[in-house]
Amino acid sequence: MKALSQDDLDALQTALGDDAGLTRAPVEIAGAKLDATLAPGAEDALARSIAALAARGIGAVVRGGGTRDAFGNPAQRAQVVLSTQRLSGVVEVDAEEGVARAFAGTPLSELREAVDAAGWALPFDPPGARTTLGGTLAAAAIGPRHLGFGRPRDLVLGMDVVLGDGVHTRCGGRVVKNVTGYDLMKLQIGAHGSFGVISAAWLRLRPRAECERVVAAALDETGDAMARAVAAARLPTARVCALVDLNFGFVVESSHAPRTGWLLIVEMAGDEAAVARDSDRLSADFGAGDATRGVIERVRSLQGENFGPAGLRFRLSVLPSRLDRVLRELAVAGAALLVYPGSGLVFARIALDNTADGIGVERAWLAMRSAARAGSGHVVLEAAPEWAKVARDVHGQATDEWGLARALKARFDPAGILNPGRFVGGL
Repeated sequence: MKALSQDDLDALQTALGDDAGLTRAPVEIAGAKLDATLAPGAEDALARSIAALAARGIGAVVRGGGTRDAFGNPAQRAQVVLSTQRLSGVVEVDAEEGVARAFAGTPLSELREAVDAAGWALPFDPPGARTTLGGTLAAAAIGPRHLGFGRPRDLVLGMDVVLGDGVHTRCGGRVVKNVTGYDLMKLQIGAHGSFGVISAAWLRLRPRAECERVVAAALDETGDAMARAVAAARLPTARVCALVDLNFGFVVESSHAPRTGWLLIVEMAGDEAAVARDSDRLSADFGAGDATRGVIERVRSLQGENFGPAGLRFRLSVLPSRLDRVLRELAVAGAALLVYPGSGLVFARIALDNTADGIGVERAWLAMRSAARAGSGHVVLEAAPEWAKVARDVHGQATDEWGLARALKARFDPAGILNPGRFVGGL
């Protein structure tokens, strides 16, 4: 693809106006070589920029903090980065209502600090030190505490989005009873910026827990091990329930790491009496003992890390009742595993033999698909070297829903300029 012309650059600069958000320097993101970066600092500048891109048919890779650059198919026909990092700031934290509004480029760390100061908890904890609010919502990204916090789509009350034609839309609001545009809001969460660019959101906050406690225990590989882990995840105060296999256990909590089987990590949060009751049960059922809160941070890091110099990271979503069979298949494939038994999420890493092991990639995909079928679920490839994505779709095999996604892409991004090629089916 030819480089941006001077006329293109001038048109984009005009769209930004006095915003001074255009940088004319090459950038490479996930294998795509891009000529410039647009970083509008206000919602109207974002809308003008997208309208200008659509008018000239210039594709853009939408980017927040950059922590999920590796996710998605390689970008096609993209020439610029559209960054939301300057569209940042906490607009309001309503301590009485327990809601907050912030712009998309706001780092979660900054938003969490403002929410904490108001006496509430921010219910987002995905991996990534630079993770932004918009990136979290666009990726529907979760962390270890999703068991207690819930999923992003359940925590957003309202959202501002700029569609692919530059039209600024608003769906939902600051209160639960305001459900105008609710379906459009949920459509954007998890769409990876392919149907529109999130510019701001109203969030439902969570009360801060009176008491928190983290315990860990060795869990053997007996036939009912997974059922017992699922039962632990269903304790009333369980906010985190994670299983870490032997490939990871020693770096998470050496004092509890088992020689065989799994390391079970549970974080409880709630009133003091309830936490004590559930803690006693875990002690009686698993021999669980206290662990440091730093264990949860390490689990979060493991979830987002690659494995080996040429590693693959898959995410499987399966039925919790079928985890036992799924994990047996993945163990045979040689995967290192981090499991959230309460939600049926499995993060599986495969280390390839070399940096061009195409056979190893195909073998890993076959194993992951087989395991996902055994769990009545699906699998996506979250991170991989760019060469390993060639002629493959990281979102897995095509489903009937992909046809719907294609129709939605045509409706909300008719020029096909938002993250072209990166979403399901190469949309």
